[in-house]
Amino acid sequence: MTFSFRLEQPDGMAADPPTLRASVPNWRAGDTIPLGRDRTLRVVEVRAGRPDENPVLIVEDTDREDVS
Repeated sequence: MTFSFRLEQPDGMAADPPTLRASVPNWRAGDTIPLGRDRTLRVVEVRAGRPDENPVLIVEDTDREDVS
């Protein structure tokens, strides 16, 4: 089963990508969403959508740090 989420930046603009489909239904602030080898989004806030809308994840881009 997959769950759909809208992604927004903290300023209210749509994030890139603007939506996420994931098997994880319970995102929390601090969780990270890997978008490939060089890009990760961090969940800042989770907002419940209206009954007819998908929940909204407020996200920010974060640089991936190399861990040696």
